[in-house]
Amino acid sequence: MKKRVRRSMITLTTAVMMSAAGVVSTASPAVAAPQVSFGSPGEQADGSRYISIGIDGARAGFVLWAANPDSTEWSDKGDTLIVRDSRTDGMAISANVVQAGSGSTYLLSASTSGLKAPALVKRTKNAPEGKKLLVRPCVTKGSSIVACGPYYSIHA
Repeated sequence: MKKRVRRSMITLTTAVMMSAAGVVSTASPAVAAPQVSFGSPGEQADGSRYISIGIDGARAGFVLWAANPDSTEWSDKGDTLIVRDSRTDGMAISANVVQAGSGSTYLLSASTSGLKAPALVKRTKNAPEGKKLLVRPCVTKGSSIVACGPYYSIHA
């Protein structure tokens, strides 16, 4: 009888300890989501647009649509989408250019995902002149979207 009581006490004590350990190991601290902001002074007369991106109040990078750049610094092949990630925070900057009105017909995409910051990525395509387009900047972490800005108007 003493052995059975002792075995029951050991079993109960072990169960209580494992239960307590389980509660402690599954509790996680609250992690605040980063505050992402997007800003643009507006579309330029030539269709270009600059969009700044901030994370938690600090500059994180930018997206630039250079419509028909006349400088080889950007591109001599036509319209250019540029994304820049300035921070080594594990997040990436990306952007998609779509045809206005379609919302899903992609013209160009660029991302700094997988690159060590600071990183700059350029994608070029010669779109038909005057074509109305939209650009949408996003911040990603791994394969997850942290935040996306609105669709901003641009043109080729």
